[in-house]
Amino acid sequence: MSPASDHILHDLSDEARLWVIALDGDETGLQGLLTRTQQFIEQWVSHGRPVQGAAVLEANRFLLVAGEVAGGAISGCGIDALMHAIQEASMIENCRLLSSMLIYYRSESGQVNYTSRANFRKIVSEGLISSTTRVFNPGIYTLGALRAKEFELPLADSVYSRMYRAPVAAT
Repeated sequence: MSPASDHILHDLSDEARLWVIALDGDETGLQGLLTRTQQFIEQWVSHGRPVQGAAVLEANRFLLVAGEVAGGAISGCGIDALMHAIQEASMIENCRLLSSMLIYYRSESGQVNYTSRANFRKIVSEGLISSTTRVFNPGIYTLGALRAKEFELPLADSVYSRMYRAPVAAT
């Protein structure tokens, strides 16, 4: 989690629900989508109860939305409303919502790239990605997991190392 994300999300508990939405778009569109999402969050409710929430962009690739309701969980209707708002904002801002089935990794230059699982297997086997390459886990679902640094980690420490038989780093 970047310092900016930590600052924006600091008022929420570790148990706050987290949604990680991968995006593709230019900087203007991504900022517009973030602004529209933040506007939605200001009036977000779940079964008539206000949701305390926040949203940030991470690495110009991920929209992180965290939310919690005092004394309960965010209902399915509250989640559906959030997803609808994000989908609508993505269309208006010309951003594409990317699949959670893709694998996201940081290139040597620091850019966050994505590829299919089949292609990831190929580039690992060709040695184009090493055990120290940073990969992302968009499947985390609590703010505590984000704070515990389970979102971006070296390939060797990720679930992908077992799935794709990543080479072990030399010690």
